[in-house]
Amino acid sequence: TRPQMNANIEPASNAPASGMHSPPAAAKPGDTLLTRTSRTTAQRRLAPVENALCGATAGLVSRALVSPFDVVKITLQLETAKSASRLRTGSVIACATRIMHAEGVRGFFKGNLSAEYLYLSYGAMQFLAFGTIEAALRRAQAPKRVRSFVGGALAGALATSVTYPFDLLRTRFIAQELSSRVHSSLVEAVGHIYREEGVRGFYRGLWPACLQIMPYMGIVFTSYDMLASGYRWARRTVLSESPILRLLDPVQDAVIGAGAAVIGKTCVYPLDLVRKRLQIQGPHLLSYAHGRVPKYVGMSDALMYIVRQEGVLALFRGLTPALIKAAPASATVFFVFGHTRDLLLSLRP
Repeated sequence: TRPQMNANIEPASNAPASGMHSPPAAAKPGDTLLTRTSRTTAQRRLAPVENALCGATAGLVSRALVSPFDVVKITLQLETAKSASRLRTGSVIACATRIMHAEGVRGFFKGNLSAEYLYLSYGAMQFLAFGTIEAALRRAQAPKRVRSFVGGALAGALATSVTYPFDLLRTRFIAQELSSRVHSSLVEAVGHIYREEGVRGFYRGLWPACLQIMPYMGIVFTSYDMLASGYRWARRTVLSESPILRLLDPVQDAVIGAGAAVIGKTCVYPLDLVRKRLQIQGPHLLSYAHGRVPKYVGMSDALMYIVRQEGVLALFRGLTPALIKAAPASATVFFVFGHTRDLLLSLRP
């Protein structure tokens, strides 16, 4: 699951320990990074290019940490009831054990190159789009909740559409066995898909991806706003002296971001599973996921088939590693984005 953050959300706490999240101002004698970033909200706002740079950096760091979870999640998503029974990989631990036994440590990093390109380009595009859209809605005097939801949804859909080929390539690399590869390299895979499936082949499953990402991003940005507001309220009132919250102040973006990601991921997970199964459709379907994924006509056909043949719970296959992955991935994005933002703002004259 991909990174997300509202670049201009107010800091969750106004405690001195979290001054790194506060707005910057002109330097004064004796200023440090913490004190220089604590003056006016207007000066905290990043330019579109700065948003893109922060998003790209956060995406790359996040991807490096969550690749094994991603491989396990997608492997489980592509398993039908029959293949899960035959391979005995219905659980997270069983699936991870089988990957390790069959492919070694390398198996947990299949598709990592295309995934790095995906996270880099997606992070940059998402934050660039969100900053632009959110600024336009602010000028139109839209309420804060509306700016968060609409800005997050539109930015997510745009970033998904632009970077979708990398997402499809990642899925296909993960779905193939290292011992019987369909594609040997990223460049070869691009040429192969283009020759056999055309441009359309790079966008299999795009519709459920957009249907998924729009509410997901809207839910995540809105959840982040609500959780951050609750944190600020608690920090100012009933829990102002709480030693636990004082410890959380330096990493508040990470903690709140992780919570928002878990809420969003759970709400839209069935569409994510359908998207993955559609991404491996094509002339080499039988070469992916042990040849057990049926041929689907489209999103509706896939949803009905899974419910009818595998049960409703099958739509949530792989949710556990997805949530395990979503929390640290989103937490890393919020944390790295915040620190990258503060570094850029500290360098301003």
